[in-house]
Amino acid sequence: MFDCHTHCNHSVDSPTSIDTMIEVAIEKGVRYMAFTDHLDFDYLYGESIDKDIKLLDMPFHLADTMRAKAKYADKIEIACGVECGFSKAAENDYLKMLSGCDLDLILNSVHSVNGIDCYHEVYFDGKSKREAYEQYLLAVLDSVKAKYDFDVITHIGYVCRKAPFDDRDMNYCEFADIIDSILKEIISRGVSLELNSHNRGTNTPFLPYLSIVQRYIELGGSEFTFGSDAHRISRVNDKFDVVKDFLIDNGQKYINIYRKRQKIKIDLTKLS
Repeated sequence: MFDCHTHCNHSVDSPTSIDTMIEVAIEKGVRYMAFTDHLDFDYLYGESIDKDIKLLDMPFHLADTMRAKAKYADKIEIACGVECGFSKAAENDYLKMLSGCDLDLILNSVHSVNGIDCYHEVYFDGKSKREAYEQYLLAVLDSVKAKYDFDVITHIGYVCRKAPFDDRDMNYCEFADIIDSILKEIISRGVSLELNSHNRGTNTPFLPYLSIVQRYIELGGSEFTFGSDAHRISRVNDKFDVVKDFLIDNGQKYINIYRKRQKIKIDLTKLS
């Protein structure tokens, strides 16, 4: 029970205090929980309708997470991280902000494509599925080549969650060339591929879609993290067992957690 991607009310889109999230995690038997609240410099650029969103208060996030870490130290391991919303325009902002920060892990995500968060309906206006998904995947390819350091590439397939198409699936065969480029870059960089159980609106138990994860394994990829992407107590550690069983069934023995930016391997076969 290890969750490398959760949010609390340090993020603008979560209503839940860090203490409440932790107490629920303890009740569920979670042993490690990382708070990776949103650092959304991508919203400051382009035509974003989220330009005025409240950004993460990094000093408070660090201090409050460390307070909670100490408070619950005898019951659960708490890690402090951030989720960086990638855009090429924001790379220097992240370089500056992350320099010298005492973090356990850094997630790199794509939410915004050409300045618009693809969670919003307007992103899909005038686009076919091919166009919407291809533009998103090209942004993901840029993100895995980011010039700032990060540990995990998260929720590949985020664009599918709110897509207006009858068939929302993102299958490997439809975008094989771009996906291969992404997966090879992830492997080359040595970062982890997140299996994200926030699957609402998708026809898959977790993101990325299974055919993409299987292709990553075929290419020699073996670095994984699990993230529930929980913003509320109902989703803390959601579907960890589904992800664990999938990995074991596909010949993968380990999942990664992070401490002080160092990768720690957890043997899935030894978890009850």
